[in-house]
Amino acid sequence: MTWAPTLRQLEYLVAVADVGGFGRAARRCAVSQPALSKQVQEVEAGLGLQLFERGPRGATPTLAGADLVERARRILAQARELVDAAAALRDPLAGVVRLGAIPTLAPYVLPALVDAVRRELPALELQLLEEQTSVLGDRLLGGDLDLAIVALPYPRPGLAVRGLYEEPLLLVTPADHPLAGERPLLRSELAGHALLLLRQGHCLRDHVLQACGTQRDTGAAVEASSLGTLLLMVRQGMGAALIPRMALPVDRTGICVRRFAAPEPTRGVGLWWRPSSPRAALFERLGALLREDGIAQGTAQ
Repeated sequence: MTWAPTLRQLEYLVAVADVGGFGRAARRCAVSQPALSKQVQEVEAGLGLQLFERGPRGATPTLAGADLVERARRILAQARELVDAAAALRDPLAGVVRLGAIPTLAPYVLPALVDAVRRELPALELQLLEEQTSVLGDRLLGGDLDLAIVALPYPRPGLAVRGLYEEPLLLVTPADHPLAGERPLLRSELAGHALLLLRQGHCLRDHVLQACGTQRDTGAAVEASSLGTLLLMVRQGMGAALIPRMALPVDRTGICVRRFAAPEPTRGVGLWWRPSSPRAALFERLGALLREDGIAQGTAQ
């Protein structure tokens, strides 16, 4: 019989590639470093290829290793989908769903979604992860996640996309800011006013730049790591910002909130999953829960 690596060995390869070292990979896989190193060496011997360059600062996939690690990811994802398919056949609305969400959505939609799942789908367990969009896409394709809540549009080949709803972006300013007011704001009025932005890597940053009519990100003098920090900066008089409606605070002391004149800038909210997943019907059901007013619209109106 032709030699072939085990699924566990493929998990070790992926872990080493992900974390860039054998020691960290061993901790991630809950095995000793010698045991993991031996298994990786066995795979290299079986394939007749060196998969990693070892050095004092860690391990880097070789050209062949990078290709085979991506193949290993796909094999592991298919193996997990086999288990998911069996679970779906036993009970389509039961089991574990590994769900990711981006940081500008997670704090606002996940608590309500968890409550709705406990009420409507009591046999379902959600395992949650908060990460940026690109990481969620990688982990979905690698089989580490089943489903992700993301902001759209965000092109990512290889994933199924289900749009759920559009959420308005609103301008938040200090009370004494030149853009403070009550009437609907024209986008042209933003010209000449620097906006506070989230750090690069947050897709909301791109949506804000598009709303301002520019496709080029030239950087910002002041950047925030979260929407909470962005609102704090506005309260402290550091400038104005565009934020999603669901992120508006209940206490608006010291700030002014303005909607835009039609057509309002928006960001889409939707789901990603692998097209090969056998649990698409369940993911659609979760999407329906997310569209409910208490979750999709947030607490701020």
